[in-house]
Amino acid sequence: MSPTTPSRVLFAALAFACGAAFAGTADVKFIDPDRFSDLATTRAQEQETMNALSSHLQQLAAGLPAGEVLHVDVLDVDLAGYVRHGRRGDVRVNNGRADAPRIHLRYTLESQGRAIRSGEDHLVDLAYIEPTGSWRSHGQFYYEKRMLSGWFARTVGETHAAR
Repeated sequence: MSPTTPSRVLFAALAFACGAAFAGTADVKFIDPDRFSDLATTRAQEQETMNALSSHLQQLAAGLPAGEVLHVDVLDVDLAGYVRHGRRGDVRVNNGRADAPRIHLRYTLESQGRAIRSGEDHLVDLAYIEPTGSWRSHGQFYYEKRMLSGWFARTVGETHAAR
């Protein structure tokens, strides 16, 4: 390792940290999750589901311009598939019929503390299973994350394109 390598690594880390500080952010809240339609296969997994969806929205918002904050209140979640109870445990089954993922949310996009767009949306992807392979090849909550990504691109992307 050359003598300048540690300083280069330090400089790169600082540059990355500064860049992250100027990225947009998301404030995600799950409103009364005990009343959600279908948040997890088991009660113990509910927090994992909320963390995954919240983290995904935060990753999307990181691409927003500096000073922008996306506030999201998740009002209901109905995960793709349905839960089949069995002797060996509960299993989530996706068959592409009447088990589409659904998310009801309310949002406000702020720039420098001023609301530039807000609304309430009911997201649903009735054709969720058609264009994809197995959920195992895409990771957990793939259908819900894909639906949120599409919503983000349409909603927030349109806001930035119109400016």
